[in-house]
Parts: sequence; C-alpha cells; structure tokens
Amino acid sequence: MQLGDLAQPLATFGLALLLVVGATAGTAIVAGELTDTSTQPDVESFQPDSLLPTPVADEGAVGAPDAATPKTVVVDVSHGNDVSRADMQPLVNSLVGAGHEVQFFSGGSSNFGPPAGAESPLSTELQEADALVIANPATAYSDDEVDSIEAFTTGGGKLLLLADTPTRASSSTPALPGLPTTGSTAAASGQPTNVAGRFGITFGSGYLYDMTDNANNFQYVYGDPAGSDELSAEADRTVFREAVPLVTRDAATTVVESSDARLSSTRENGTFAVAARSGNVVAVGDTWFLSPDAATLADNEQLVGDIASFLVTDQGGAGLAPASGGGAALSDGTVDPSPTPPANGTNTTA
Repeated sequence: MQLGDLAQPLATFGLALLLVVGATAGTAIVAGELTDTSTQPDVESFQPDSLLPTPVADEGAVGAPDAATPKTVVVDVSHGNDVSRADMQPLVNSLVGAGHEVQFFSGGSSNFGPPAGAESPLSTELQEADALVIANPATAYSDDEVDSIEAFTTGGGKLLLLADTPTRASSSTPALPGLPTTGSTAAASGQPTNVAGRFGITFGSGYLYDMTDNANNFQYVYGDPAGSDELSAEADRTVFREAVPLVTRDAATTVVESSDARLSSTRENGTFAVAARSGNVVAVGDTWFLSPDAATLADNEQLVGDIASFLVTDQGGAGLAPASGGGAALSDGTVDPSPTPPANGTNTTA
C-alpha cells in the first residue's frame, strides 16, 4: 500500500473524530444551561379567589310589629304611583301577619275629580286610616290633599314618604271647559315633593354612589344610624340602591345617613341623609330596600320592621276626625262642619 493511499482514510477518520468530540462538548454545554439552579425571583402566584366580591349578609326575617289594636295602613296608588304590593311585599307581610290591614287605594271612580268644593277621595279615605304610604307619584297632590294629609298627621296618623330618582316630569291634564283640572297642580317628577315640603323635608334630584365601600356595586350604598332615633337605632348597617339624598329643615332630623358617598348630579363627596323623620312623618330616599330582594340584606330587615312598627304604633289619635255631620279636620286641627259626600274611592285590601 502506498503512503498516499493511507493518508486519505486517516484524514477522514480524524475529521469524523473532531465532529464527534465537538458534538459531545456542545451537548454538555446545553445540558448545563438547562440544569441551571440559580435562584429565581419569588413572585406570588395569581389567586382568582381574591377577586371575588365579599358577600353581603342576607339572613333573618322582617319581624311583626306589636300593636294593641289592629290598624289600617293605606298605600296610595291613585296618583299614578310607581309602586305595587310586590314592591313592598315584606312590609305588607309584616303588617298583615300582626293582624293589621293594608289597603291599596286607587282613587275615585270619576275621571274628572270631585265636584267643586267637595272633599277629595283621598281625604275621605284618610278618615278611616291610621297610616298612609306615598311612593313615587306620577302627579302631584293638590293643595287640598296636602292640607288633609297634614291634618291627618296632626291628628296622630302616620305618614311614610318614599321616593326614587326622578325619571320623567309629569304635567297636569288640561281641564275641559266647565270642569275642574285633573292631575297635578304642581311639579311632581316622580317624588312626593309638595307633601314632603310641608314637613320640612326635600328629596334630591340625583342619586348616591360609592366607588370604594359599597355592597358589591357602586350604586348600592351603605346607610348608618344617625342620632338615637328608635327608627334606626338597631339597624347598624343598611343597604340602599341609588339612594336619593334628603335635605331637612325645621323639626325634621336625619335618622339614616350614607357617609363618604358622592352625589351623581354634582360629584360632591360627603355625608348625606337617606332617611329623615319629622314627628309622625318618615321619609326615605329609596323604595328598593322594602322589596323581597333587599329586605333581608345586611340589617335591612331591622329597618323594615321598625318602619312597620312606626306605622301602627299609637302616638295620639289617628286619622281625620270627622264631626258628627261628617266634616273633616282642617290643617289647623279644627273640624270643617260641612257635610262629607259619600266616599267614591276604591281600595284593595291586602
């Protein structure tokens, strides 16, 4: 064999050996990189449970009020009131369960109102009532009706006023020639404005919200007792939806307030009244808290139960005291001797 013939196989073998050694070294380097045991940063893993809302307590039941004698509570729906029995079923159940009567008054049978100078159907209805509930009227109450309502509370009757955020303005129905005007005589906008004003209470036009401390929705604000009024003394924390703030004056005082909330119409931040009281009158800037969905949230059942007790607890005489001839009490507490026409109102008893 010639030397030249031997050189070519040796060169091929050497090249192959170099390739094998290089491949082995590269594998070792890659393996070393993959098995690096250097310290990694300690990052907290994602915890989806931490993003879940905190449940609001929903337990208990609305208690039945105590009262020595059965009372009659009238819920007015004769002014296009945006409220039904279903909307306040827990309150109705509480009252009826304690032996009281709840009537939903739909007004007179005439579409043109009472004859000139005659008493309104609502005023007549109040003569047999112990408490009146007014919520979200579509038309305002006439001056005569407000006078009767004021006389009713002066005589010991209870009045509960409820209002949500106004959604639309209402207007009077034009009168036909020779017939009295029907509908409102003042702006209503879905709130019992002129009735509340008679007792030093004003409903706001916006709603309250809280972006930080809320019942899992910024429009569901918490309420806390204000002062020592028995109406809210035992309801440590209540929940309201889009609560309407109240402004009080004269003898009216705040009984429930929402702290560190904001008003939708102005973005003003502060503490706002949500419920107020003036003697025999209570006003609340919400109707939702009375509903089956809300009546047992947080301490709402305590507030609903206290309102039921307020409506049927005696504080002096109740109702408009008619004279022997059937007259009705006037706003100054005296009795109008004029005969009272037969009642033409209708009502539905719960």
